[in-house]
Amino acid sequence: MINRLLLVLCGNAERRNSFVSDLWQEGWERVQSASSLAEAARLVRDTENACVIVDAELEDIPGLKAVPILRNLCDQIKIIFTAPENTRELEAQVRALDVFYYYISSADRTELIAAVRDAIGAPKAGRIGPPARVLIVDDDPDFHTTVRSFLQSAGYTVFSAYSEREGLELARQKKPDVILLDIIMQTTTDGFDFCREARRDPYIKHTPILGISAIEKVTGVRYPPDIDPGLFPVDAYLSKPVTPERLFAELKRLIPAEAQ
Repeated sequence: MINRLLLVLCGNAERRNSFVSDLWQEGWERVQSASSLAEAARLVRDTENACVIVDAELEDIPGLKAVPILRNLCDQIKIIFTAPENTRELEAQVRALDVFYYYISSADRTELIAAVRDAIGAPKAGRIGPPARVLIVDDDPDFHTTVRSFLQSAGYTVFSAYSEREGLELARQKKPDVILLDIIMQTTTDGFDFCREARRDPYIKHTPILGISAIEKVTGVRYPPDIDPGLFPVDAYLSKPVTPERLFAELKRLIPAEAQ
């Protein structure tokens, strides 16, 4: 059972990812996220103590209506309500709900961090913001933009390559701490070819590689990379779409401690 939960509940993907990145950068490593009340309810139901950042815009119902439902699911819940902008009417409605803190997302993020600290205490000491270097090898510009935004906000240095050849060249030049690698780029085998060549290259053969692909959606077949490790010798694998918390968890596991 999860006894303590820090959850970002927001229907807007950009704001949701930004909140998660800010919290992770401050040291809260076990941040979860959800876009709908239905999804959040499953997480909150198993907690004894929760801090939930509830945005005004959710996928299924307005955030204002979600607050009393979440309270019924968890007696110890502390709710930080957020909105992209304030109005007198919205502020009156939020205040009537007696939330722990009311935050406007266009304001200084130090307010949000301070509110979370007041709600659940400071994160565990000992982690310094990661200076690690991440190379993204993927032909999808939107994927680069999304992942780069929350990695950079969490302190990572990010390099981008859009093809197998460009990725190998950058990997040799920049010597990243980890490589995020797509499978299907210009051809359906680019990721496989990149990975096998990287493992033969003395300069990058020990660099951790995290495979991230939508190959299951493209082919309609579930792809477990451990079925043939020689075909795609990665250190870990995630299916797209990837949430910030899942990616951060894998990066923390794959990147050597001294680089973090």
